[in-house]
Amino acid sequence: MLRRAVRTIHADKRWWHAIGLAGLFSLTLFGHPLAAGLVVEHMDNTRKGYASPLPPFYDWTTRWLMGLFAVLVDFVYYVMPLMVMGLLFFCGGLTLLMARSEEGQFATLGVIGGALIAWWLFVFLSGISAVGRLVYVDDGGPDRALTGFPLREVVRPYAWRYYAKARIQSLPLYIAPLLCLGLVPLVLRLDSLVGIAGTLVLLWVMCSALAYAHIGTMLIYGEVNQELQDSAHARPLLGR
Repeated sequence: MLRRAVRTIHADKRWWHAIGLAGLFSLTLFGHPLAAGLVVEHMDNTRKGYASPLPPFYDWTTRWLMGLFAVLVDFVYYVMPLMVMGLLFFCGGLTLLMARSEEGQFATLGVIGGALIAWWLFVFLSGISAVGRLVYVDDGGPDRALTGFPLREVVRPYAWRYYAKARIQSLPLYIAPLLCLGLVPLVLRLDSLVGIAGTLVLLWVMCSALAYAHIGTMLIYGEVNQELQDSAHARPLLGR
């Protein structure tokens, strides 16, 4: 599945153009939905039988809106827990501050931070975000994708095996972004101007590699999703 996904991307001779633009847009908070919109639009085109070439950038407004809902799925499962944990730490920190217990503060920070990291690892390894985008495209809207349905879907009996297979197949796609992220501290140690320029280029490459990984991941999940829908354990469709 991984090889087929990579071949599908590279079947477009100008794949680097779409991926590079997506990475460039991802460098800004406002432009990130455009990169996510590329993934969603490509998913939709793949369903229609047009997996290649990658969608060109022409209707920017529509793509931005499509990507915004996809980003909201990530927000629900990645950012909202961070906000909740921050609130809990703030409330607990005030209590410990009044008690003047520095050891208790560090212990609370460790517990909350550990719980947050464990949750993020669970969300990533279970593929909740990818399943949420599948639901988004299948339903033609974000109604169920922004609820707890993707979480229930990834742990649904029998279905979780399909999603686990897709996640295992897609993991190598994230090696390049992780390598770029690991190189950032080393580049920052260089001379001021060279370090800043090198870091910006490295961040662009990292975001581009991440966009590449997302497209490849959704191709893999799309294939597994088709297998699941053709089985006796198909995901219930909206309104049924």
